[in-house]
Parts: sequence; structure tokens; C-alpha cells
Amino acid sequence: MEPVVEYEKLLPSQFEKRISECSLVYVPVGSLEWHGEHLALGNDAIKMHGLCCEAARKGGGIVFPPVFYGIPYMVDYGKAYEHAANLPVTEDFLRSVLSTVLSALERIGFRAAILITGHTCKQQIELMRAVAEEHQGTMKVFGTNDAELGDSIDHTSDHAAKWETSILWHLMPELVDIYQQPRDTSVPLEGVGGEDPRIHASRDLGRKAVEAIAGDLAIKGQELLAQSEHAEQ
Repeated sequence: MEPVVEYEKLLPSQFEKRISECSLVYVPVGSLEWHGEHLALGNDAIKMHGLCCEAARKGGGIVFPPVFYGIPYMVDYGKAYEHAANLPVTEDFLRSVLSTVLSALERIGFRAAILITGHTCKQQIELMRAVAEEHQGTMKVFGTNDAELGDSIDHTSDHAAKWETSILWHLMPELVDIYQQPRDTSVPLEGVGGEDPRIHASRDLGRKAVEAIAGDLAIKGQELLAQSEHAEQ
């Protein structure tokens, strides 16, 4: 049985044990938005939460519940991309939420935090970095995104394409239905940015991507915690 690393699922004694062994917390952020016809609307936050859980199992730490808020900077993939289910919030709102969460996590006793978004528009990536840099406490905070990880398998950012589809397909296959897309691969896809998932995505590729990305994330977490411990000496 895999160890429980999700903050909300831990019993008090389990929480105390994990934070005493590794006072690192992952804060996964995403969005609620259209990702083609074949992926769940919460893809960004769900995949990021899954990646953080794998990292915590590899290197220690606790994973905060996913934050399902994206700020309203969207790539123009066409009319369908502006789906009624999209739920962007203001940048000030998300900044306030994340800053408040980080301050609370420091008070709880965490010494290092990774703030990481799976919604990789330029503005949201910059917001993660800014919130991390603006944190006023002693807890070390690093802001990043999943596209910066997994270089060993040439992982890159995309939107509902090869990588995002493969990762969610591995983590939660019930949330992927590739057959919602036209089976004729000569028919272009709307709202997909990157290599055609009908041709290039697979659960096996997703497994490899999760292993590589989570491994890099675990290493970064340990580095950040080491920096925190060094600063306290």
C-alpha cells in the first residue's frame, strides 16, 4: 500500500510523523478550463496534485489539496476553448489565496514549500514565482511549473496534447476519453496545443513522464529543505 501523503487524508499522528521527518509541503495549483473534448476540466490541478503526491512518496513531505484556480490569460485556440465551464479568477484573488496559504503553512511548522502550477500560461507561471519571492516568513518557498521538469525524457509544455493527455491517462485513466476526439487523425483538433494526442499520447508515456517529473520535483524539494536548514544554522 502506498503511503498517505495528502494533507487532507492524514490522521493527526500521521501528519505529525511526516512533518517531523520532512517539513516540506507541496502546493499544487491548476485551473478549471476546457482541455479539448477528451480531458477532464480540472486536468491542470489534478495532474499537478498527482505529480506532487508521487514526489512526496519519493522524497518525503506532505501535499496540500489542489488549488483549482487559474487566472484569465488563455491561449486563443478557437471558440470551443471559451467553454462555459471555464472558471478563471482575478490575479489579485489567486495571489491573496496563495499568500494566505503559505503563511498558514509556515505557522503550522513547514520549513520549505514548493508552489507549482500545472496551468502553464506565462502569466500564471510568473505569478507562482512572484508569490514565492514575496513570501515574508522564514519558510523557503520556490515557485515553478511542471513544464520546467522532466528534461530527461524531453518533457515540454503543451495543452491537452501528447504530454498532458499521457500524464492524466496514467494518473487517472477514468478522466481521459480519447475517443471523444475524431478517430480520423486527418481531422484537426480544436483546443489542442502540441503533438496530436490521438497519435502520440499513451498511458506508458504518462508513466515515464510522471516518474521523471516527480523525481525532479522530489530532488528540488530536498534541495529547498537543505537550504532552509542551512539558513537556520
